[in-house]
Amino acid sequence: MTPVKPMLAVSGRPFSSADWIFEPKIDGTRCLAEASKKGIRLYNRRQIDISARYPEIAAALARGTSDCILDGEIAVFEGGRPSFSALSRREHQSEMMRIEYLSSALPASYVVFDILYAKGKSVMGLPLWQRKSLLPEEMQESEAVTISDSFAEKGEDYFQAALKMGIEGVVAKRLNSFYQPGKRSPDWIKIKKSLKLDLVVGGYIPGKGERAPYFGGLLLGAYSRGQLHYMGRVGSGFTEQELKEIAAGFSPLEQSPFGDAPLTPQVKWVKPDQVVQVSLLEVTQDGHLRAPVFLRTRDDKEPLECMLNQILDEANGGKKN
Repeated sequence: MTPVKPMLAVSGRPFSSADWIFEPKIDGTRCLAEASKKGIRLYNRRQIDISARYPEIAAALARGTSDCILDGEIAVFEGGRPSFSALSRREHQSEMMRIEYLSSALPASYVVFDILYAKGKSVMGLPLWQRKSLLPEEMQESEAVTISDSFAEKGEDYFQAALKMGIEGVVAKRLNSFYQPGKRSPDWIKIKKSLKLDLVVGGYIPGKGERAPYFGGLLLGAYSRGQLHYMGRVGSGFTEQELKEIAAGFSPLEQSPFGDAPLTPQVKWVKPDQVVQVSLLEVTQDGHLRAPVFLRTRDDKEPLECMLNQILDEANGGKKN
C-alpha cells in the first residue's frame, strides 16, 4: 500500500442538508494508520512516522486491524474533552522511558473517521457512506481506538449540541464524496465556534526578565504568491516548556523572510520553518491579527500549507458549497 496524504476540509458556517453527515471536530493530530503484515505504521499529514510516540494506539490497532489504511485524529481526552496541553506533552517526546510512562499516565485515543484501503485495495473511489460501512468490518474498537460518531442531515442542531459538550465544532461531509488525497475539498467543511489559525514564524522579539533566554513575542505570517505576508505577532499563551522548545528551533537569518517586513525595533529574523496555532478575535480588514493567543506548535504542518487566501477565507467564515 502506498502512503497517502490526507484529504483536507475548507471552512464554512453551520447548515443542514440530507446529503451530508456531520462529525465532531476533534482538534488533535491528524493521523493515517497503515496496518499490514509488516506491522502498524502511524504517520501525520507531513508523512512523518509517529508510531513510536503512541505505543498504546499501535498495540490496539495490531490486535484487530490488518491490510488497511485508516484516517483519523489522535487526541488526549481529559474530562471527556480533547486537551491541547496533554496532547502537546505526548507530541514532543522522544525518550522511550518517558513515552512508556505517558502512554499510561496520559493515554491517547485514535478517533477513526475514514478508510482508504481495505483488504489491501484502495477504496478511495467509493462514496463516503460506503467507506463508512466498511469501518466496523475492517477494525476492532477498543479504549484506544474508536470510530467517530456521525449524525445525518441536522447540522445546525448538532453544531449547537457540540458546543454545549465542549467540542470545538463539527465537520460536514458530503455522503457521496470520494476520498481526494492531499486535496482541500469543498466536499468536507469544518465549522468551528472560534477562530484558530495556523501561521508561520518568521521572526521574534528578544525576551526580557524571565523570558530573556527565549523570546518576548513571535512574528507571524502566511504565504501569498510565494512570499511570506506579515500578519502580526503573538506574545501570550506560552508555557515555559513551549518557550524553550520554540526558541530551540530558531534558525537565524540576516534578512527578513517577509515580503512586507514589519518596522519592529530589535526584531530577530529566523528561517520560516516553524508553524504555530493561535486563537484570535478576528483578522482585520488590513490582514492583521486581533488579540492573538498562542495555542500550540504544529509540527505536522508544512509552512507552505499556511496560505493567506485560505486563512482569510477561514477568518471570514468560509462559504458553504
